Amino acid sequence: MMRVVWAMFRASWLTATSYRLQTLMTLVTLWVTVVPVYFLATALQPTMAAAIADEGKAYFPFMLTGAIAISLISVCVTAVPAAVQSGIGSGFLESLLATRAPRSALVVGLGVYPIAWGALRAILMLGAGVALGARLHVAGIPLAMAIAVLVVVTHWAIGLIAAAMIVAWRTAGPLTTAVVVASTLLGGAYYPTRVIPSWIQQLSAVVPLQYGLRAFRQVLFGGSDLATVWSDVAILSTFAAGLTAIGYASLHAALRYARRRGSLSHF
Repeated sequence: MMRVVWAMFRASWLTATSYRLQTLMTLVTLWVTVVPVYFLATALQPTMAAAIADEGKAYFPFMLTGAIAISLISVCVTAVPAAVQSGIGSGFLESLLATRAPRSALVVGLGVYPIAWGALRAILMLGAGVALGARLHVAGIPLAMAIAVLVVVTHWAIGLIAAAMIVAWRTAGPLTTAVVVASTLLGGAYYPTRVIPSWIQQLSAVVPLQYGLRAFRQVLFGGSDLATVWSDVAILSTFAAGLTAIGYASLHAALRYARRRGSLSHF
């Protein structure tokens, strides 16, 4: 399985790096975009200090990790659907499925490069934040990375569901957009979920990002340990496991449905 995933990653990497100037400009732009976040967060620090006390003392790392998270989950929920949509239109997906490679490896391989690239961008942005004064608890980095992986898996699984909808019905509708918007507004990206108006606050309970971000910030910026964030990690793990199972089942069912109809190569 890993050999198939690596081969697909390498092919995407070679294609992307053939556009060297574009890759370089993307990396430079990441550092530039962190600067406005720094100045805005610094200006809002007196207002937000009390509200974010449970997730770190400084608003800059709070806001920066929110921006990074929204960027990363946007990639996660769209990576596989975009690859499937492109593959159906070009006929590449049908050719890929005709190989002897395990289907699970192909599903992972379709999204591995854009998600890996998104993760690298997230690390670089966080590094820029540290350069501008964000203080991390080094001891919390391994746990924070594990939490970040759970966030990625959860939203990648939502992408599998969207990909299944594209295979079966040629559209995912508003699913991916709704997930990103809900995460931005109700996931605690730029403000704690407890400040959301009470009439809509309960909806945030079904937004996985809030659990991941809250635990990530408490560990990396607040110095908390696993015992402190265990409830959030457990809920996020449940989302990750459940949505992954649903995503795989949905995509396999959609592929069988498309093959029966003979519509896999028709967009």
